[in-house]
Amino acid sequence: MHIEAAAPDRGGRFALNNLVGINWTLSSFHGWGILGVNLALGLLRAGRLAVPLHKTSLSLTDEDWQRIKPALGAGDEIRSLMGEGGRFAVGFPVIQPVGNALRWDERVEGSPQLGITFFENTYLDGDAVARGKSLQRLITGCRWADNLLKDRGFTNTAVCYQGIDPRLYFPKDVPRTRFPDRFVVFSGGKLEFRKGQDIALEGFRRFQARHPDALLLTAWQNPWPESALTILHGRYANAEPKTGSAAPLDIEGWVQAHGLPAEAHCEIGFVAHGLLPDLMRQADAALFASRAESGTNLMAMEALALGLPTLLSANTGHLDLIDALPCLALCAQTPVVPRLENDGVEGWGESDPDEIAARLEEICDRREEMRAMGLRAAGKMQDWSWEKQMDQMIEALGLGAP
Repeated sequence: MHIEAAAPDRGGRFALNNLVGINWTLSSFHGWGILGVNLALGLLRAGRLAVPLHKTSLSLTDEDWQRIKPALGAGDEIRSLMGEGGRFAVGFPVIQPVGNALRWDERVEGSPQLGITFFENTYLDGDAVARGKSLQRLITGCRWADNLLKDRGFTNTAVCYQGIDPRLYFPKDVPRTRFPDRFVVFSGGKLEFRKGQDIALEGFRRFQARHPDALLLTAWQNPWPESALTILHGRYANAEPKTGSAAPLDIEGWVQAHGLPAEAHCEIGFVAHGLLPDLMRQADAALFASRAESGTNLMAMEALALGLPTLLSANTGHLDLIDALPCLALCAQTPVVPRLENDGVEGWGESDPDEIAARLEEICDRREEMRAMGLRAAGKMQDWSWEKQMDQMIEALGLGAP
């Protein structure tokens, strides 16, 4: 089916040359969704009408609700024209979410076809390469991913980073009411092999054995339990994550099964994006031991923007942050063994738990110096606002004002 006219012209608002489709769910609760919200807001600032082609799941400030309302209304009307099921070719640009094997939801075809890619699996066969090259423009989230594509002959790519909301993520002293007199280490990201929570947990466990007052504060909940089971391939994982009673996963039980006392851990679960900063401010440090990041790791960027001394595995997308910002690199990286025959792990890295423990000791022993380092990083991160980053992405996609 072809949609050549979105709706009756309403003062030009629905003119085809003004519309830009976003073909994934705008949400306040996961990385792709947050990117989509900010991309939609950026397009509106640029004089384009963003069209969310999937239903949204949003928790926004009143200001942002008002700003994004035109896009939500356009999305409702376009989706009503499309109905349920089937394939649609629309007469306006569509930005596709390009994942592993450079695949996306092909039920909607834009004119032109544009893409943003976050892929971790570096196995790209001929079909994957042809799909990626068929896009007019393809945005990558870090230099690692961009270089992988350029090595395969891509000429349609550009690196654009994600952003942070400087209204929410900035240094601020808050009362340590949640965890008084504790040394708190925050670690976030959905539980899975790629995110390396088994490594982070083992490193913290070795540190906590010498510092019984230390607490691991996690945001490791995963709405897709099947992907969480991949953590069993981790070198330091020895227990399967079980189903939780009030959440998809029993994170607390999984952590305790690895030898960390219950009193040394707190899982915060799913939290609306706007409520997360004050929880993270309860921490003294942040830890991200990912085996691979196809972007710059949104939650790590937010920890840096808060001024937390941050440990980052020195591989893939984290390298862009390490090169640009004061932080603590986990430099001891060993190659990752593929789980399956078609698992590409070029550039992936396995961090050393002993190095994690040693770096946490360093932060604990030199708190004022490390706090100063964190504040320097936070100052630089204020220049990585969503507004600035999305303006750069929209320009790279060729989607300035019509």
